[in-house]
Amino acid sequence: MRFSSPLFLTALLLLGVPAAAQVAPATTTTTPPTTTPAAARPALPAGVRFVTEVEGIREYRLNNGLKVLLFPDPSQTTFTLNTTYLVGSRHESYGETGMAHLLEHLVFKGTPTSGNLMEQLSKRGASFNGTTSDDRTNYFETLTNTDDNLEWAIRMEADRMVNSRISADDLKTEMTVVRNEFEAGENNPVGLLYKQVRSVAFDWHNYGNTAIGNRSDVENVPIKNLQAFYKTYYQPDNAVVTLAGNFDEAQALALMADSYGKVRRPWRTLPRQYTEENPQDGERSLTVRRVGDAQYLLAAYHVPSIRHPDSAALQVLDQMLSDEPGGRLYQALVQSGQATGAGAISQPGSDPGLAMYIAVLGKTDDAARAQATLLATLENAARTPFTEEEVARVRTRVLSAYEQALAKPEAVGVALSEAIAAGDWRLFFQQRDALEKVTPADVQRVAAQYLKPTNRTLGVFIPTEQPDRVAVPAAPSAAEMLKNFQGRAAQSAGETIAPEPDALEARVLRETVAGARVAMLPKKTRGERVELVLSLDFGNPETVRTGGDAAGFVGELLLRGSQTLTRQQLRDRLEAAKTQLSVSASASGADLTLSTDRTHLPEALALLRQVLREPVFPQADFDELKKAALDGLEAGRNDPQAVAGRALSRAFMPQGAERGDLAYVPTLDEGLEDVRAVTLAQVRDYYAKVWNGANAQLGVVGDFDPQTIRAALPTLLGGFESAVNYERVRLPLTTPAAQDLVLNVPDKANAVYVAQLNFPLRDDHPDAAALDVAMRMFGAGTDSRLFTRLRQKDGLSYTVGGNVSTSSEDEQGSFVSYAIFNPANTDKVSAGMREEHARALGEGFSAQEVAAAQSALLQELRLGRSDDAALAGALASQAYLGRTYAFSKEYEARVRAVTPQTAQAALRKYVDPAKLVTVRAGTFK
Repeated sequence: MRFSSPLFLTALLLLGVPAAAQVAPATTTTTPPTTTPAAARPALPAGVRFVTEVEGIREYRLNNGLKVLLFPDPSQTTFTLNTTYLVGSRHESYGETGMAHLLEHLVFKGTPTSGNLMEQLSKRGASFNGTTSDDRTNYFETLTNTDDNLEWAIRMEADRMVNSRISADDLKTEMTVVRNEFEAGENNPVGLLYKQVRSVAFDWHNYGNTAIGNRSDVENVPIKNLQAFYKTYYQPDNAVVTLAGNFDEAQALALMADSYGKVRRPWRTLPRQYTEENPQDGERSLTVRRVGDAQYLLAAYHVPSIRHPDSAALQVLDQMLSDEPGGRLYQALVQSGQATGAGAISQPGSDPGLAMYIAVLGKTDDAARAQATLLATLENAARTPFTEEEVARVRTRVLSAYEQALAKPEAVGVALSEAIAAGDWRLFFQQRDALEKVTPADVQRVAAQYLKPTNRTLGVFIPTEQPDRVAVPAAPSAAEMLKNFQGRAAQSAGETIAPEPDALEARVLRETVAGARVAMLPKKTRGERVELVLSLDFGNPETVRTGGDAAGFVGELLLRGSQTLTRQQLRDRLEAAKTQLSVSASASGADLTLSTDRTHLPEALALLRQVLREPVFPQADFDELKKAALDGLEAGRNDPQAVAGRALSRAFMPQGAERGDLAYVPTLDEGLEDVRAVTLAQVRDYYAKVWNGANAQLGVVGDFDPQTIRAALPTLLGGFESAVNYERVRLPLTTPAAQDLVLNVPDKANAVYVAQLNFPLRDDHPDAAALDVAMRMFGAGTDSRLFTRLRQKDGLSYTVGGNVSTSSEDEQGSFVSYAIFNPANTDKVSAGMREEHARALGEGFSAQEVAAAQSALLQELRLGRSDDAALAGALASQAYLGRTYAFSKEYEARVRAVTPQTAQAALRKYVDPAKLVTVRAGTFK
């Protein structure tokens, strides 16, 4: 189990730029900074001035104080518009905790002229969200660069900046939705412990409060307080708008000037934040006692602001302590068997924050022993010298993460929010440069300075005659730190291919190489990135039935080292090759996913072969994974979602299924017994007898020479054989009688509703498209009937919806609906579900709803085809099914042909509420 740790790089890791591996020391070459000549920049509209440029990102300023960052990339087919407001939970007053997050929800309700913005965004097929942290709130949406999407998005954000309808009626329903979100967090033991540790660690600073806030504050905050908060902070001089991706820069600036430029600079002065936390006087502790099935230890230490010179060394220290498998916490706690997982979940901040380290233990593990090991490893870290090799490994990983992020403008646009909240967007690059200069001595110094018992929150308060206070030094302003800072040259952009079936198919090369069905789409990409998916099918119903539990460990163990490389060496080699490799496997197949660049593709393919063909299956790693599997199963014993999911799966077992049958779903205790019985010899035997490359499909997208792939496949797959012939597992379609199961799970603030029914339907049947459109209107979007009713209108659920899935091979389809809710509202949730079913089946849908659903579905499909990794997976799937993008084109034509009548008919034909199996799990007694 891994926890992300870097204070400033958290945003990168959450945006899909993982620290997937480590590398040996490398020589760094600095590229001279470049700035686009003024003559090459677009002409500026009135009221707009150019401020600065760093690595392809240009900052402009409007007369009203709004900052605009533009990061154009013509190789993309989408754009991401991100608006960052410099307001978060630390700006809230007494009795108003959670107000910034509550306001984040309310601004989606729209303005007097816009209508509900969740519905509007969903109808355009946008990928969107809003997030609130300690220091900032941001809103972002990714849309395709077609029609009027860019103009609409800019005008929408400018409109809701100052015109949002912050009304009492909206607060009444949305408050209960936010409370539902709060209750969902109360079910998470780690979240509970994290919240309590922060609260105890800070005496006065608002970093002691989490963004979700206090329940009573959320329930009782007056609407006038929210309106005043909104009018104070949602203003152009307190916001930064970032636009990244495919757009015309001159057009974008003109739209910004026309839309945002009309918003006048406010007369008010922003409230000054002046609270400073006093040095801690000694060890602190707390205990959270709640129902659960795992133990957690969390140690927190006060550290300076992100802007402080010590921040870079602290980020490196976090990585060196928490990395897996080389980190000191991992080696001391996990490899010794004292814990299931260990890592860091540090809290970044513009003001002094916390470095936090966690250990996850099984229910029966020795907590006192693990706690002693955790604290000794942290607080004695400075006594064991850190080596240049350790620092270089972290340095290379961090720089690789930055480089990979810069290849994804949409990710950079959102990641910049964290730098903006810290004082200036250019800190994103300054921190990278500072990390590059960290030495072992720097790491040693900060470990000694901050990882002290008197600076720790974990244990009880203990008086001491000689208090050892840690005074966190002040950080310079962003302006002072960046006075002479310049960035590096921006990455070169790729080419644009319209994400339409015909355009993509025209570029795809389909052939058979070394027995594998191969589909390749070569194209220029930003950073010369290449995405590859290798799918293998193997085994048969009998091998799955007899070896399924052992087979589940094979995929994870493949990445634990090869015959010539240890696990650490493998990670080092992958990181040095700027490569991420993952394996997802089951008893009947596996997907190996590779992301690299053109230069390192041959080396990455060679490493892929080592992982696939030369595993060693270490006993210690198997023991670790087995313990984690058992602890994970135990952790679900009192989790409503896990309890409901298992009960629903068991309800759909074939009649008469017995333990040992292929379609049998074990109880939790049976599952634990099965996993305990697995041995490493069984795992090795399953791989040796069943895994092979005889049925392989490969999808590759990006900047590569097809001949590189052709040359590598014979070595990659040649001779990879098995005596077991592949036979696809076909489970029967089960249609059990309707049931309504209510399961009591003690001491949980949030409950779960889930319902399912099955029906015979394949994805190439004409009804499939009609049913997809009907479901898009009924439950599969934020403008759907279920979402509008249970969240927007009634305020009963934070997460609610429904979807259908159909097989590409068999006539097997299913409908599922779901919601989370306060247990006291169980009858209202069930009634709302029933009533919306009845209304859809009785009244049907309007032509306007159908048109909106068709547009949203088609734009979502187009958005999915804009991602190279998703394209690689789609090509591998097409190779397996014997399909091309002609199928996608035909499906889209069927979507366009759906009418209100055919949508309603499909829903009536396949989704009969009287046949639903429903499960509700929560604290109902």
